[in-house]
Amino acid sequence: MADNDDDALIREIDEELRQEQAQKLWKAYGNYVIGVAVAVVVVVASYQGWRAYDRSVRMESTDRLIGAATLAQEGQTENAIESLAKLEGDGIGDIEVLAKLRRAALLAKNGDAQAAADLYAAIAADSNSSKSFRDLATLLNAVQLLDLSNDNAQTVIDNLQPLIADNGNWRHSAREVSAVAAISIGQKDKALDWLQAIALDPQAPGGVRSRAQELLQAIGQ
Repeated sequence: MADNDDDALIREIDEELRQEQAQKLWKAYGNYVIGVAVAVVVVVASYQGWRAYDRSVRMESTDRLIGAATLAQEGQTENAIESLAKLEGDGIGDIEVLAKLRRAALLAKNGDAQAAADLYAAIAADSNSSKSFRDLATLLNAVQLLDLSNDNAQTVIDNLQPLIADNGNWRHSAREVSAVAAISIGQKDKALDWLQAIALDPQAPGGVRSRAQELLQAIGQ
């Protein structure tokens, strides 16, 4: 991680190089953010799905979801994506949403960031989904938008504002992603505010806090 000299560098170089530096920072952390978010949603969604439907439907849907995950682990990504798409078509509430989230994650892993971003956006806009799922989809959509282009940085910052509230379930990751987006377009002061909020929040997960501190050091704070 760069030392405090990076602060002078970021101030002096032109916008293109600032964006390149921010993109490198995101490359270092983006996959971790995605991995953590997806792992969390699996737990949350599985629990909600388990409560919401009768036992036979739950077990069948869970088996199919596990089957798709197994295909993905075996490297059969296309088959896993197809299996999840079929599960989505069954219209079984939160299990369907979880299938969409998992499919979007596989699309992203498979290099189709645009398709992943579009699917996350559709989930976020679906009023039939729970707020927790919609918020998570908004966060993951932001990750993909940044991966696609730094030109999306301001859109990412705007979209994540509702998630940054002090009591927001996804506030730590939302602040982290917002900070990276802000760095990419030269909004250092905003980035500092979000990173410092993470660093000072005793409820922030250790990994997120550590990355925030490293990013603060990288931009000279």
